[in-house]
Order: sequence, then structure tokens, then C-alpha cells
Amino acid sequence: MKTDIKKVWRALRPTVKDGFTFNETKDVVAAAALPVEELAHLQQKSLPAKGASKGELLDALDALISREPDPDKAIQNLVAAMLEQNSHLEMGISDCAQRFGWKLVDGQLRPLDFQIDDAVKDFSEEVRNLLRTAYRRFGEGDYSGAMTAVCSALDAVTNNLYRLNNLGNPNDDSYQQRVSRSFAVLELVYRDKFSQMTDDSNEVNRLWQNYRGAINQAAYVMGSFRRNASDVHGVSACPPELIRHAIDSGTFIIRSITPETSDNIQQSDVLDF
Repeated sequence: MKTDIKKVWRALRPTVKDGFTFNETKDVVAAAALPVEELAHLQQKSLPAKGASKGELLDALDALISREPDPDKAIQNLVAAMLEQNSHLEMGISDCAQRFGWKLVDGQLRPLDFQIDDAVKDFSEEVRNLLRTAYRRFGEGDYSGAMTAVCSALDAVTNNLYRLNNLGNPNDDSYQQRVSRSFAVLELVYRDKFSQMTDDSNEVNRLWQNYRGAINQAAYVMGSFRRNASDVHGVSACPPELIRHAIDSGTFIIRSITPETSDNIQQSDVLDF
């Protein structure tokens, strides 16, 4: 499902209209760190004087959002501010968001098919927290920060593998080499698992070669995004869809390495994944 957060905001218009007074709506705008002063000319007045209606205020708010450098992040901030001001709206906002492929998580909208809990439940607390940070930052529109967090999670895993298997200093290798060398130590483990599925040695060899190739290619994707779209090396203009693919690549690599190493590599050494 293609998720467009702007559709959620449009659908939330009746919720905003009914859940907040005229002035409370302005308070929400201010709490979302949007330029509420641009709405100062809109005033609600007592009859018979003619003032602005809530509808006019919301129209002006829509225009304000459209002028923001990152309208999606502005909507995220507005939803978070709405919940802070009126927590009773949570169920209604959640139900509305789900119709458009979104879900409320800790006061933030997240795509339904981009949830972190199932993706990281097998990982260590350190890696879980880093990946949660990556997913949270992505949801907040901080795409470079999301890339930095997922790269840090992968660094934690590969650093530990280098240490356990005496692979040398990971900082001496490129990002792609670090991942490829880390995964290579699992060859016997994976071949054994593939052999449980088929007794065709040629097929086992093909499976291993292709899986290793997939990891190597995913590592290249991660390395490129780390160089070009993370806090570490500055931010380049990058569509959020590509950042999401990079996060998926990082999660795939970590999932491919972590359970196998935890179960099979140097059992006498306690892994801290």
C-alpha cells in the first residue's frame, strides 16, 4: 500500500474541527513549532461582528503546511501536538490513520507495513534501540538521522564479529568489506542449514553463493547511503522511499548475521547482540 500522510491529515479535518476550539487549534499549531504568527490575522469574534470561521482557519493551516520545507514532518508534528493537547483523540486519530495505511506508535504516525517491534525482537537491546531510533527518525522525517542509526546498529554487529573471530580492525575495511567478511565466517553454518533442506550439494553451493551475493549487494547499498545520506558525511537530497529501502537492507543484513552468530559461532563467548 502506498502511504501518503497528507491523506491522513485531510481525513483528520473533522477531528481537528470538533476536538479543538478556534484558539486551541492555534495552540496546537504553535506546539507543533509551525509559524502560528501567519495565522494571527484570523480572529474569532462575537456576533454581530464578522470573524473567521474554523473552516477558514483550517484552510489557512493547510496552506501553511504546504509552504513548509517538509510538509510531511509538519503533519507529524501537528498530530503529536494534538495528542499532547487532547489525549482522548488518540483512538479516533488511530482509526482514521489505519484507513490510509498508518498507525499511531508512541504518539507518532508510522506506516502499517513499517513497524519495528516484529523486526527487532530477536536482537540485543543495543541493536533494538538503534533500530527503533532509525524507524522513529524515519517516521519523523529525519532521514539522515535514520540512516545514521541503522548504520550504527550494523556497526555494533560487525564490530562484535570482528572481535570474536579475530578479523582485525573493522575500521581498516570499507563498509561493504566489513559486512561481507562478517558474513563469510558463517559459511559452514549456512551450508549446514541449507543441507537440511536439500541433499543436492550443487544446490547448497548455489544457495550459499547467492545468499552471500545478496548480503554483499545489500552492504553496498548501506555503504553508499552511509556516505551520501547520513549525519556522518552530510545530507544529500534523497527521496524518503530510498532511505526506507536502505533501512530494510540494513535490517536484512543484521537479521541474517545476528541469530546465526548467536546460536552457532563460538558458543563459549557470550555474544552481546
